[in-house]
Amino acid sequence: MKKVFLAIAYLIIAASLYAASSFYFNYDFCHMMVKEDGPLENLTALVLLLISVLFAVRLFKQYGDRNKLWVAMSVVVAAGAFFGFGEEISWGQRIFSIQTGEFFSQHNFQGETNLHNLEVGGVNLNKLIFSTGLVVVFGAYFALVLLLYKKWSFFTRTIDLWGIPVPKIRYSIIIMLCTGVVLLIPERRIWELWEAIFVSVLLLVFLDPYNSKEELLP
Repeated sequence: MKKVFLAIAYLIIAASLYAASSFYFNYDFCHMMVKEDGPLENLTALVLLLISVLFAVRLFKQYGDRNKLWVAMSVVVAAGAFFGFGEEISWGQRIFSIQTGEFFSQHNFQGETNLHNLEVGGVNLNKLIFSTGLVVVFGAYFALVLLLYKKWSFFTRTIDLWGIPVPKIRYSIIIMLCTGVVLLIPERRIWELWEAIFVSVLLLVFLDPYNSKEELLP
């Protein structure tokens, strides 16, 4: 099963890169892939749901054998991935044809029931939290965690105590190269494509981390 999920993650990354490059020779295909409720947005949601389920299953199986910090981190990741899944599909609003409430109609610039498109008091939450905030956090995660894990014993103990999967160097290289490719594409919705790559690389890390004790599927 682990090999199947790894293969799926690599296929999504490859499909996303092909969709990005198609901007220059088949724009209609590129636009179809990155459109609202398009294939890549749906794949992003499904990968996030898969990550949430895998963390929840591992938590259930190992709950009695691990420390409280490990349990807390597993809960946070499982809940965070599920939150991301819900946000991607606007909590089923379009699937079940649910009408947008008054608050979200007024403050969500897409008129949807989700938090990442909210603008409150002139502050764009998507840009502040879901773009800038996550870029800083995960930029540091992919750029620094492996180096610090190898070189700083206190950092190593802390990571092991919390059970945080450490990305192998190849996954850091993949996300950086893919980000560079995406930045070259002048398509307005290209970040839908990057999100599919990003969650797929996270799945790779969680399935095959440097600290193999934290593999989702040993």
